[in-house]
Amino acid sequence: MSLSQRNAIQAEEIRPGAVTNPRNTMNIVVDVRGALDPQVLDAAFCDLIARHEPLRSRPAAGTTQMEIESVEDVSLEPLDTSGDPATDANRLAALLDKTPVDLGSPPSVRGFLLTCHPQKHLIGLVFHHFAVDPTSLRLAIAELAALYTARLRGQQLPPNAMQYGQYARWQVERLAGRAASDREAWLTALAGVQPPRYERDISFRPGSSPASRVLRTELLDHAEMRTVLAWSRRHRSTPFTTLLAAFALALRARTDTDDLLLATVFEQRDRPEARQLIGPFIYPTVLRLRTRSGESGPDWVTRVRTSVTGTYQRAQFPLRDLVGAVPQLVPGLTGNEPTWYRMFEYLPNVDTAGFTFGEAQGKVTHSTGTEQEDNHMGFFLRVRRTPQGALVGRTAYDAAEFSEAGALALLDDFRSHLVRLCAMQETAWR
Repeated sequence: MSLSQRNAIQAEEIRPGAVTNPRNTMNIVVDVRGALDPQVLDAAFCDLIARHEPLRSRPAAGTTQMEIESVEDVSLEPLDTSGDPATDANRLAALLDKTPVDLGSPPSVRGFLLTCHPQKHLIGLVFHHFAVDPTSLRLAIAELAALYTARLRGQQLPPNAMQYGQYARWQVERLAGRAASDREAWLTALAGVQPPRYERDISFRPGSSPASRVLRTELLDHAEMRTVLAWSRRHRSTPFTTLLAAFALALRARTDTDDLLLATVFEQRDRPEARQLIGPFIYPTVLRLRTRSGESGPDWVTRVRTSVTGTYQRAQFPLRDLVGAVPQLVPGLTGNEPTWYRMFEYLPNVDTAGFTFGEAQGKVTHSTGTEQEDNHMGFFLRVRRTPQGALVGRTAYDAAEFSEAGALALLDDFRSHLVRLCAMQETAWR
């Protein structure tokens, strides 16, 4: 297993069912205009699975190994058209959101083909999240298109420069050499940290099971998001850092400490040969952010950027060791104390690229993660940009802690802090 896969299994130990659940999926839809040969497309789909080990592997129980299987005769599941393209698109997106993928029975991907009419098709792929990261969704569509085109022309694509198992072995060896220094860096960064105690809409009951709910909202329109991007460039910040800084301010208003702890995820494809591989290259981690009363917006974002940069450099660290280094955080993860868990994730890719399927042209119309909604604690905000440039968010929150009104109020505060932050120059934020 790679570190990403090992971290996922270790997260499962903390919250059983959170990772291997068949609803822990990611999906993508591409609209293809032009003629498609379904049989050639099925063959290309089989080629895609054969070329990438994570799509035909499963965890070997009780080990840090993956069992790689031979997967044959896989095809895209055909769907009937309703006769209306818009209805078909919405129906396919809804279907993918609800489609489970069994991690224990490869392949860890399912595909669907909906032909609206001979010149318009919708291809939907849904993956188990254990096998892919967000970048992998676009890589999968690009490679499926290339494999389809190659088969039409009687050609073959060159083999991958590296297989995921080779990357995993290289990574384990490299990380072993820096384990001691990384651990020391984490102990220094988290020295004395205490879990933030947040205001709750609902009183805490020890041992109560989380009751997850999901909201999907537009947070910023195109013009507002364009302002955020311009402000970030002007202040040598990334959009992720600026958005995270605003989210942290919204959280600060709900606790009595300036010492915040936020969970996030970094994607790192740290070898050139791995940049075109389908697989998980994501690392869950925590960021420690200390707010200061009277601090200007640009100064606050600069300090957030420093924290992000330092954490990014040591993000490839075993989750079990990270949690073990700060045992005071564990009760809030297991439900024995009110959770401090607040997670922020930004998906920067905008689906504007085109894909060529022979003579037909495809474009992504839908892409999302659909983690299961029955085992989520705290508050998890994932934001991304739409092809039109707006910022939209998917919020998973624990209904045993938040009311819907409370969750929406936090999102409103995030948006307000973001707008204020980008309007500031040297004005203090509070």
